[in-house]
Amino acid sequence: MSTKNVNSFIKYIQRLDQLNLLIIINLLMYLSVQILIALKWFSLRWVALPYSLEQLSSKWWTLITYGFFHQGFLALLFNMILLYYFGRILLDFDSSKKFLSIYFFGILLGAFFFVSSYRLYPDFYVIKAPLLGASAGVMAVITYISLRLPHYQIKIRFLGYFKLMHLLIFLVLFNLLQIPLGNPGGYFAHLGGLSAGFIFFLRYLQQRNKTISKPNIYSINKPKKERHIDAILDKINRSGYESLTDEEKKELFKQSK
Repeated sequence: MSTKNVNSFIKYIQRLDQLNLLIIINLLMYLSVQILIALKWFSLRWVALPYSLEQLSSKWWTLITYGFFHQGFLALLFNMILLYYFGRILLDFDSSKKFLSIYFFGILLGAFFFVSSYRLYPDFYVIKAPLLGASAGVMAVITYISLRLPHYQIKIRFLGYFKLMHLLIFLVLFNLLQIPLGNPGGYFAHLGGLSAGFIFFLRYLQQRNKTISKPNIYSINKPKKERHIDAILDKINRSGYESLTDEEKKELFKQSK
């Protein structure tokens, strides 16, 4: 690869937002690992999260690395599709810093739930296997944005429109019901991610309440355009994205750019 191509690639990477960069990192990690495994130069055991504290004490880095490696391509694809879709919604309403904080906290809390579940409920485990995958981080993002915008509607092909809150209720119930069926480690990790998103939502409520309780002179003197965007966001929160008029959708899209 020429120096010009390298520089073009670096500039392209620098233009990416945190969401797209995170997805590309996951994809590159998967492809690289498959090559290294084929050459017998790498093992997923080195980066997978062990189920016991004894093993974790000597492999502490797996608290993070497990979230960047996937056992199979379908698991990777499913996680990245969900991360892109719901991460994009989150970034329309919150900062990139908030997005990354929620995602990585979900990975960490998912690890904590996974390891704790084995110590508390060892009889549930038919197969004792380490944990891999970004699901906990994805669940954290989905949970936060679903609580933040409960009436925001998404369209699922062949099924129609669903509010984010309905999707969140389904995810919670599904993961809880899977635990008694055996091999619950991954589902406990999902619950950890769900809990991480809930914790960040509580922090959001605290910050919002503090803002409301204080007189905000700036908000009174906001330009008319900014007040109009705030009204659109409030409408989405109350009735969902599909309740917007075509003009409101265009205005929101224009401002997001």
